[in-house]
This record gives sequence, C-alpha cells and structure tokens, in this order.
Amino acid sequence: MLSAVAPLPDVAGVIRCTLEFAMGSKTGVITRFFIKYDGTAPTNAQLTTFAGSIRAAVNTNLKSLMQGSIDLIEVDCVDLSSTSGAIGSDATAVVGTRAGVVLTSNAAVVVSYEIARRYRGGHPRGYWPFGVEGDLQTAQTWNTTLTGAVKTGIDAFFTAVVAAGWTGSGTLTHVNVSYFHGSHVVTNPTTGRARNVPDLRATPLVNDVLSTIARTAVGSQRRRLRL
Repeated sequence: MLSAVAPLPDVAGVIRCTLEFAMGSKTGVITRFFIKYDGTAPTNAQLTTFAGSIRAAVNTNLKSLMQGSIDLIEVDCVDLSSTSGAIGSDATAVVGTRAGVVLTSNAAVVVSYEIARRYRGGHPRGYWPFGVEGDLQTAQTWNTTLTGAVKTGIDAFFTAVVAAGWTGSGTLTHVNVSYFHGSHVVTNPTTGRARNVPDLRATPLVNDVLSTIARTAVGSQRRRLRL
C-alpha cells in the first residue's frame, strides 16, 4: 500500500489567509497568501478582527476589479505556528462593482509574488477573479489597463493588510511559505504507474515577498476551486 500523506509541519509566526469568492452560482473559488508576524501570537478574537481588516481592504482596493456577479464571501485566517494556533474568519460579503460582461468562472488574473530566492518550477502567485470581457487584449491576454489597475490595487491591498496588526503583533510582512523541495518516484503496486511525489521539508522555508507583478496571460481558477 502507498504510505499516507504526512501532515504539513508548523510554520512559526505565520498566518495563512484564504479568501473565498462566489462567481455566480459557483462558490469555493479561493486565493491564498501568507502573512508573517514577529510579535506575539494572536488570539481567536484578534484573528477574527484581522480577517475583518482583510475584508475591508478588499472592499477598498479590489472590488472595482471584480465583475458585479463576483462576491468575496468569506475570509479565513489560521495561525500556522501550532496545531492549536488561533483561527478567525469574516463572512461579510464584498460585491464586485466592475461593469462589463462576466467571463467564464475559471478566468483569473495571475499575480506573481516576487521573492529573492530562485527555484525551479515556478514562483509564488495568487489567482484573483478580476476582469471582464472588455479587459481582454486577445482571447488569451489581459490589456495593460487592467493589469496596471490590478498592480495598483493589489499593492494597496497588501499595504493595508500588513498595517492591520493586533496588539503586540509586531511587524507584519507578506511572505511565501515553501513546504516542499525536490521529489521522489512512487510506483503504484497495483497499476505499476510511477509518479513524482514532492519531498516535504522538515522545516518550511519562509521568504519575504519583495514585489508583485500582474501577468498579462489569462489564468485559470480550475485547480483552485474549493468545492
């Protein structure tokens, strides 16, 4: 039999933030990011307030990028420092205000989170449900008007998020968390098929996000649906 998947290790001083959107009747569309703190760990109540601050930052800086049938429906925050770390959420809806024809529910703007470390296989990124039909340059690319607005909005959003700490939180920083490095081959004893399985780090690697880039290629939300 194949071995069970090992649980992810704790990440000291890091909050995982998950934003869930509804795109028409389809819910479970998410984007995630990580925030590091260098002070005291939050309580459940403090993390709930922090989730509300993230929702408010979406309302101020990002709803104009979301078509009117797209809503932010929940913000969930988890302190990854331990299995008993605080949790908090905010379910106040934020409704998109961007006029125009909505695209397929899989369409997304890919925002790269640039870090100093280089590694094979990609880079940290977020998939955001932004844009309308009129924002397309071609069938596969966004125009520069949208990507410029996304860059401005995302940077303002994260500026607001890292300014919204709790009492004793210290400095907050947008970071990336790497749980895996390399891979090994596992062969299914029944089918004989081999696949590469990522190797779990004993200690997750945390890198500060230095800048963001709004990519012109239209991304897909398909693998990020939480159904």
